[in-house]
Amino acid sequence: MANTVRPMAAEGFGRPYGTTFRTTMRLGFALILALPAGRAAAQMPLSLSAPTSSFAPVRPGGPNGLAPENNTAGAPSDVAPAAPGTIISSSEGLEGYGFNPSGMDFPFSSVAPPPGIQGRGWSITPSIAAQILGTDNVSQTTTRQRSDFITTITPGLLVSTDTSRLQGIANFTPYAQIYARDTSQTRINQRYNAQFLVTVVPDALFLDIRGAAAVQAAGGGFSTQGTPVIDRNNQVQTQSFQISPYYVHRFADTATARIGYAFQSVRQNLGSNGAGGLTSQGTPFFSNQDFTANEGYAVIRTGPDFGRLAAETRIVSTDYDGTGVLRAASRRIATVETRYSITRQFAVLAEGGYEAQRYSGVPPFRLSEGVWGFGFRLTPSEQSAITVKYTHRNGFDSPVVNAVVGLGGRTQIFASYAETLTTGAQRAVDLLSTTTLDALGNPVDAATGAPVAQPFADSFLGTQSSLQRLRRGVVSISQAWPRDIITLSLSYEQRRPIAVALGSTAVQQRGASATLSWTHLLTPDTSFIGSLQYGRFDQPGGVAGQGSSDVFSAFATLTTQFTPGLSGFLQYGLTNRVNEGQTGHTLQNIVIIGLRQSF
Repeated sequence: MANTVRPMAAEGFGRPYGTTFRTTMRLGFALILALPAGRAAAQMPLSLSAPTSSFAPVRPGGPNGLAPENNTAGAPSDVAPAAPGTIISSSEGLEGYGFNPSGMDFPFSSVAPPPGIQGRGWSITPSIAAQILGTDNVSQTTTRQRSDFITTITPGLLVSTDTSRLQGIANFTPYAQIYARDTSQTRINQRYNAQFLVTVVPDALFLDIRGAAAVQAAGGGFSTQGTPVIDRNNQVQTQSFQISPYYVHRFADTATARIGYAFQSVRQNLGSNGAGGLTSQGTPFFSNQDFTANEGYAVIRTGPDFGRLAAETRIVSTDYDGTGVLRAASRRIATVETRYSITRQFAVLAEGGYEAQRYSGVPPFRLSEGVWGFGFRLTPSEQSAITVKYTHRNGFDSPVVNAVVGLGGRTQIFASYAETLTTGAQRAVDLLSTTTLDALGNPVDAATGAPVAQPFADSFLGTQSSLQRLRRGVVSISQAWPRDIITLSLSYEQRRPIAVALGSTAVQQRGASATLSWTHLLTPDTSFIGSLQYGRFDQPGGVAGQGSSDVFSAFATLTTQFTPGLSGFLQYGLTNRVNEGQTGHTLQNIVIIGLRQSF
């Protein structure tokens, strides 16, 4: 496939165009253009050498950096679903254990495929898992606490392929939860991640297919990581899907053009009677959301003939047919963006254009004005890249920071900050356009390789149906040794309502959390995983009856592989939530034991 347009090395397109234009970090900043092909500064391999790393960072070259709010589906994604099959952890990192560093979901959302499957062809790994969870406070209440046992059955199917016509990976892990005492809570939830790229006509016509599903708590109040025991009345199931056919044409070394169409679909359903989506006054802050979107786009990017200068012109137009604020909504943007490399390590960035946005709700949102941005990109080493910009988009000015810094071969630092205008449903589909999947089907930032928390699986802040101005910053530092991985992550998020659906309400939310996790390899087949997290969130108005709260959680997990296909784990977890204005603590202890058999 080295000579096909899909990699598109000569032009420097990001995935699915290719891998030579190494583009900058994602999460809400305007497009950054990389150096032409063949320049050393454009190469930023980020892989950690430690064989114990279960999240080997992805080579950059994923999203071209278009802000997610303008980056729906095909045009802006620049992320080939084929990437998960080709940019994955080393085989050493998969043989011993295949789980996230946090260990919160082991082994049910990560199934290590047999060693040696990387390469061309197909790999299909079915599995079945069972776990029993015991808790002393199944409803997470301060009084009248009830214990229960929950049995979870999780069939799994991990599929990866790398052929001349199809590349990609999918991890399907739906699960059934069976309650011993409160049988009305028994249910089946969907969970999957999938990305595939079909080469219809080599060097010309391609089909990009993606999907994801997960569950979160409507009212929030849980630690950002882990799998909380969520009452079905408080449970939001999100499923997102997009398909994008597109055409790529190269004009020798002068430019490369792409034109395409993308169809998107998102559904968010609040379980049972929906009581978890009500404020303390009984007003809904979340109701079922769904939309379909049609997007057309055209992109043209300069090639190596322009030397130090790179430029791109992009037009994207998206129309929504949905509920709430997404009824008859639309987003349109046209930009010209440039990058000039003063040295191999330093480049200046500039962009200008025009955007128009329209959302329903109270009050209706209308925007029609220019967009601009300027900044710089610093690449001090092959393992490091720092981008700083100041932009005007979505009607407001905001700084944008995105960085990955490698220190000494064992330590990596990731940092990002961005502001955007979006909804919960749009965040679900935007995630598909800014991430790729690792070898186990877990989402990672396609530009930096950092593990990505799915916003529709995060139960820290409450889920709202409103149009919001979202501020989010994340800093993490990870150190990998032959037997240990230590990660410290800090995050901050603020949501300010802009428009709400008729008959609903919205409140401003903000939250900050810190997580420390440690994975230690006890033996070649057995590992210990510890995690501590503290978070504080503020939801004025009482989303789900909660105002300001502190949440503390601790998890200790022991995992082992009994045979090449059989693994098991034992986990203890403690969560303590303190709500201001309420007496007592919401304390919950859980003990989980589980087994998974892969075939």
